[in-house]
Amino acid sequence: MRRFVFIQARMGSTRLPGKVLKPLAGKPQLEHLIERLGSFTARGEVTILTSDQEADDAIEEFCKSNDLEIFRGSETDVLDRYYKAALKAGAASEDIIVRITADCPLHHKDVVKFAIAEFEKHSLDYFSNSFAPHFEDGCDTEVFRFSTLKKAHAEAKLLSQREHVTPYIKDSGIFLCGYKKYNANYKFKLSVDTQADHEAVENIFKAFSPETDFSIEQIVELLLRKPDLIAANKESVINAGYAKSLQNDKEID
Repeated sequence: MRRFVFIQARMGSTRLPGKVLKPLAGKPQLEHLIERLGSFTARGEVTILTSDQEADDAIEEFCKSNDLEIFRGSETDVLDRYYKAALKAGAASEDIIVRITADCPLHHKDVVKFAIAEFEKHSLDYFSNSFAPHFEDGCDTEVFRFSTLKKAHAEAKLLSQREHVTPYIKDSGIFLCGYKKYNANYKFKLSVDTQADHEAVENIFKAFSPETDFSIEQIVELLLRKPDLIAANKESVINAGYAKSLQNDKEID
């Protein structure tokens, strides 16, 4: 059984264009994420999944410069992008896919290890540490087998299900899904969707500087003591992009 850590990334954010390569604490945002995934990156288990649009050529150049695997596919059918990336990687039915998004520069390898362990412990089809109303936004992790991805790819018909990859898996009722937070005190909006989010996350990196491999536990403890560090993004909404997709949802052929 193999593991594939797939990070979806694109330059075309409407709220903060180019955010995945935007400088953050002295490095491109995506570089922080890659480094904080630690052993997964070192073992070559990480692949960046971006679109085939010209705007994302910059992400391909970043990957080439940093000796990272990359797969390019549909801009809007991200479920198809994941499925074809897994096929290209030679994934077998029982192989594990880990889904992470590139707007989470504070993500950490320990959360991924936790998610995989919970997934395997309970023999699940799907596991996540971030779920309504108990989001762990900024270290969201989803784990599923290739066989689950394959079935979702074949059966998901709504645009929202194709764009956001896992809604069909979570909502269809045909898969065994499990949910558990990594840290019970995590209650923050730490993904980067807006300039305010960027400023909040930058403050966290500055607080730990020059250390860059600080843990999620350390982040939680810091923000419980100093909530003003992320006051800039207090109006930010978790999963606003998915909510917008639902408003414009329709079936596809």
